[in-house]
Amino acid sequence: MTTWKIEITEPHSGELGEAILHEDHGFAMEEYTYEAGHKMEVAVHNAQDTHWHIFTDLDSGHRFKIPPEKYRRVS
Repeated sequence: MTTWKIEITEPHSGELGEAILHEDHGFAMEEYTYEAGHKMEVAVHNAQDTHWHIFTDLDSGHRFKIPPEKYRRVS
């Protein structure tokens, strides 16, 4: 498993579960929000796509997707 530390550069919100194929999850959608400046350690699932990168926040366990222009890799 590859891990990165990232910093959110623009406010970002979405729904938990949207980064997982719908047939693969069975929980109700919850919204999440990350403010600019928020730093977190993440597991990297996909950082190759030009539109969405998919991570799991190692503190909360939430999997989320984020456009690459809304974060920067710190380490």
